Amino acid sequence: MSFTDFLNDYVASNKDAAIASLQECLRIPSVKDEETVAEGAPFGKACADALTYTLDMCAAAGMKTVNLDGYVGYAEFGPADAAEHVALLGHLDVVPPGDGWTDGPWDAVIHDGRIWSRGTQDDKGPTFAGVHGAIALLQSGAELRHRVRLIFGCDEESSWQCMEHYFGAAGQPMPKLAFTPDAGFPLYHAEKGSYTATVTRPLSEMSAGITAFTSGLRPNMVPDKATVTVADASVVSHLRTALPDATESSEGTIQVTGVSAHGGAPHGGVNAAMLLATGLATATGDAAWTALVELCDCDGKGAGIDGQDDLTGPLTLNVGVVNTVDGLLEVVINVRYPATWDESVLQRSWDNLNERGWTLVQFDHTAPLHVPIDQEPVKTLLSVYRDHTADMSAPKTMGGRTYATCVQPVGVAFGAAMAGDPEVAHRPDENISVERYLQCIRIYGDALYRLANVAS
Repeated sequence: MSFTDFLNDYVASNKDAAIASLQECLRIPSVKDEETVAEGAPFGKACADALTYTLDMCAAAGMKTVNLDGYVGYAEFGPADAAEHVALLGHLDVVPPGDGWTDGPWDAVIHDGRIWSRGTQDDKGPTFAGVHGAIALLQSGAELRHRVRLIFGCDEESSWQCMEHYFGAAGQPMPKLAFTPDAGFPLYHAEKGSYTATVTRPLSEMSAGITAFTSGLRPNMVPDKATVTVADASVVSHLRTALPDATESSEGTIQVTGVSAHGGAPHGGVNAAMLLATGLATATGDAAWTALVELCDCDGKGAGIDGQDDLTGPLTLNVGVVNTVDGLLEVVINVRYPATWDESVLQRSWDNLNERGWTLVQFDHTAPLHVPIDQEPVKTLLSVYRDHTADMSAPKTMGGRTYATCVQPVGVAFGAAMAGDPEVAHRPDENISVERYLQCIRIYGDALYRLANVAS
């Protein structure tokens, strides 16, 4: 029996188990949680639980598993004497669910042919499709040139300490070839550079009546809620007029609602922090709120860094988190800049922000990714996708940041979304179709098989 036939039989025979295993992992609310950090759980108990659950499943299937201090883990199989390995890199942490769900974000219910839960698209669903594709490959007994390694990170949605630990303190080797199932098909061979920065500026005496402002959960999410508490009755009155759709939970506490979206595509959302800051700029006359509104421009014009290239398109900027702290307006921005730009954009950013009255206090940068389409693993993965779908679409580029940047130039983002799939990552009612999940098991199983047999 060919591996393709075995893979198809595996999916048909193990459909229910593959779905149930994903549901169990989805029910683990693996949002980074500083309050439950402990030894072996650097990102909190739920992230550690998701990692343990996944590694235990791989071990039960016959793979060697290693938990690297709760930061990241891996499962591996293949010829013991092989000098190199190929890898799938997925992540088990998820962004906070936010509000507006039809079903519970951790219920993992199935209806209308879809599984509904936080993490179904980003990234537990695709990662578990890869796990089951790998289990099928292991059970097939197919001959492999290279070992196969599945790498499970637990901090992708925050600060990527998982990958820093994996390649740093844990001293793990680079794969020969790799992919991450954390984007879309056919594949993404270029990713914008990105940086996350915290900037501050003082509020003036005009904002003295504002006792608290808070908005946003993560730098890479467009905030869908913003709340301000105001002690000045005249400011409250102005806000009621300027923001007729706002709600008051108590006297002087006002909340506005926007639309969440992925920080790599902020134009798809409505930034609640910007909406509330617009009202506060009018109500107080404080230039700091006007500066925040300008900074929320998704093209980066408010930071003086807008521009684009022909490969990956325009720069994007997302204001993801805003708080008032000790008389300061503290803002966390996430910028995705064109892949062909050099790092001079960083200094230009700081100079322009400083000219506009902002002070840089924290910064984290990831260089862009570009793997030519005539190189591996692009050639093999594109062939796999086309064989399974008959879709001859060209490789794509994107503003999103994936684990592929950690293994460049030998890794790319490969699936799992296809044209026409709803774009609901980081949004309420995130879901994946059962059909797509099972299709990805076949695609990823075949991809690992072929990559593991690429000539040395």
